[in-house]
Amino acid sequence: MTLNQSDKNAETIDNEVNNNKVINNEKQEIDLRKFKLERGVTPDDIKDRCYQLCRNYLADVWLTIGIDDIEVRRLSGGLTNQLYYCAINDIHRTNDASAPQEVAIRLYQTKHFNENERTSDMIIGLMVSQCGLGPKLYGVFPDGQIQKYYKHKQFSKDQQSDPKLVKELAQKLAGIHALNVPISKTTNWLFKYFDDSYQLANESFDIPALINESNSQTLKMYDLYEELVWLKDQISKIDSPITFTHVDFRSGNIMVTENDGIVLCDFEYSCYDYRGFDFGTIFLEWGQELWINRKEGQPYEYTDDQQILSFLELYVLESTKLLGNKFANDVRNDSKHMLREVKLFSLVGTMFVVLFFYKMNESIFTNEPFDKTKQMMCILLKFWFSLRN
Repeated sequence: MTLNQSDKNAETIDNEVNNNKVINNEKQEIDLRKFKLERGVTPDDIKDRCYQLCRNYLADVWLTIGIDDIEVRRLSGGLTNQLYYCAINDIHRTNDASAPQEVAIRLYQTKHFNENERTSDMIIGLMVSQCGLGPKLYGVFPDGQIQKYYKHKQFSKDQQSDPKLVKELAQKLAGIHALNVPISKTTNWLFKYFDDSYQLANESFDIPALINESNSQTLKMYDLYEELVWLKDQISKIDSPITFTHVDFRSGNIMVTENDGIVLCDFEYSCYDYRGFDFGTIFLEWGQELWINRKEGQPYEYTDDQQILSFLELYVLESTKLLGNKFANDVRNDSKHMLREVKLFSLVGTMFVVLFFYKMNESIFTNEPFDKTKQMMCILLKFWFSLRN
């Protein structure tokens, strides 16, 4: 399918994908369920480092205990940073401590893009903490943060069927988009990410040879560069409002906590951008198993319009409360425009993942050796399955 032929209707696209998407002798894709999502190796001195950070930033009871009186363990699930649970052992906890006795410590790693930007992370982290939108912050240091530790579930399939949680999530997203954050408001990272990722992959690898080695019928028939040209053109045409945007608004970054309602996390890529990116990202997963839990060949069905419209109605109500007539009178906030926005940016979110794997030159999975041909298969299946409808 050549997507720059924009007059092709959805039925034609569906038929082409259904007829061509899987070839029996293609190299098998990575089974993501087998691996932990962890960035980098756990440092040998991590317990001592966490202990010192808690003493320096939390003080109080942390100054009265030794390193053997605490527990430190790695928390999995992040592709950018390292996250650790740090807590005082039960026998040494007190009821009158003014400092938290269990926390999450986030240690920055190199970003996948905007790699030198950490000042914004500190500003954003403090703002979303104070507004009750993100994790409560106890400490901010040059290469990380100390946050409240939340017992939680991810906002997955079961939570998406709970009307109260859906309403709260819509209100939280409206709150994010309404923030006035003192960072650059003229970023153009998305198109740059598309172009740079495609160029880097082709400079780093012999892409035609990889296509033949993996026997990827999809890439043999279709031109990824043409897909990018078409997609960037559609993004420009749809005129999605520029707001403060989470950018990684997926189920894994939405914590349904035991005592604090919904708390959003992982704001390290947040910036001023098309608000549609957040809509498209979450609705790619709506009603589905989380991508890391999906079985090979498990069918994918994009959520129906009514589910999207119900969420958007709640979002519009909250946004109107926060922003007033300026929001209500903007024609881009009517249901028809926003529905198109959601669907287009679901494609955008998919292309983001496609290019993430397309350019990748190292394994991101624990105990999984780097295999570029498997990565080629992984990205294509996910891209085309989501594109089907």
